[in-house]
Amino acid sequence: MRALHAPRWRILGPALVALLLGQPLVVPALQGQASSVALAIPDAKTRLVVEREIARAVSRGLPSAPLVAKAMEGVTKLAPPDRIRAAVAAQAQRLEQARGLLGPTPTEAELVSGAEALAAGIPSAMLKQVRAAWPTQSVVMPLDVLTELVARGVPPKQALERVVTLMRRGATPVQIAGLGAAVQADVAAGLAPDAALEVRARGVMSLLPSPAAAAALAPSGRRP
Repeated sequence: MRALHAPRWRILGPALVALLLGQPLVVPALQGQASSVALAIPDAKTRLVVEREIARAVSRGLPSAPLVAKAMEGVTKLAPPDRIRAAVAAQAQRLEQARGLLGPTPTEAELVSGAEALAAGIPSAMLKQVRAAWPTQSVVMPLDVLTELVARGVPPKQALERVVTLMRRGATPVQIAGLGAAVQADVAAGLAPDAALEVRARGVMSLLPSPAAAAALAPSGRRP
């Protein structure tokens, strides 16, 4: 079964992505400053368009690493030049959309998780609801689990309701990740996705404080 985890490039970081490409990657010192990215794309026209797309995205304050990763994925799969260009442009658009939905100051990891959720077909309004549930905490894990649940066949509305309820009741990122992993295992064993989520969500809920206690203990301050 596929493990629930962040994409490998997110763990490795932009510098190691560049090494994997075998090409230099110059990351701007200040966000919003244009970057220079050289990609191992054989087609010169495609390479130039992709490099410019990444530079434009970085000039708008978006992270370059997920765009480099998207281009690398296309190169690895021997995708046609037009498809690589379209994939990078679409990823930049999703990152920008996620920034607006997860504002005011989402982290790079949150932007990436938001973009992946949008790519999986999760409605944009749901990203806002996840942010509203945890306005001061990182929403990377809830978004990743939501995306994984939908990918496993859970209806988006049901997945959102269960994940957000757990967030508001004081569940930790570890508990939310455990929910996602447990549902994956149940689905792999043959249980219907929606039924698996209901059973596992009730199990996590039984370990949490009451709604009143959860409201009193709601965290405040900066996101980790």
